[in-house]
Amino acid sequence: MTDSPTLTPTGVLPHRVLAVAAMATHVAFTVVAVLGGYLAWFVPWVLWLHLPALAWGLAGQVRDLPCPLTTLENSARVRGGWSRLSETGFIDHYYTGVLYPQAWKPWMPFVVLGIVLVSWIGLLFRF
Repeated sequence: MTDSPTLTPTGVLPHRVLAVAAMATHVAFTVVAVLGGYLAWFVPWVLWLHLPALAWGLAGQVRDLPCPLTTLENSARVRGGWSRLSETGFIDHYYTGVLYPQAWKPWMPFVVLGIVLVSWIGLLFRF
């Protein structure tokens, strides 16, 4: 039967599921890091997730820290038969050129900082 679709090798699916799970976790992490202050306006305990996520994100901007989620996703993608993320990592692979234009990349850390600061100002007036 030459018309049948090509099946993926056995053992590939769990790695692909892990890669997608790592990507979804990474998206959730970035949402909490950037928008967690706003979420805390309505659900105050989210602030306890937002602060460490923001600290890690800030540390990654200041220093060249390897992200464990990116490492996990790359490993799972390769074992699942997919290509690795772009060399510059998760943000560039999934967000740059999708959520904002490539030309905005140098300014995005400042935009994110502004978004976070406004959420914190709102928190100060809310409590």
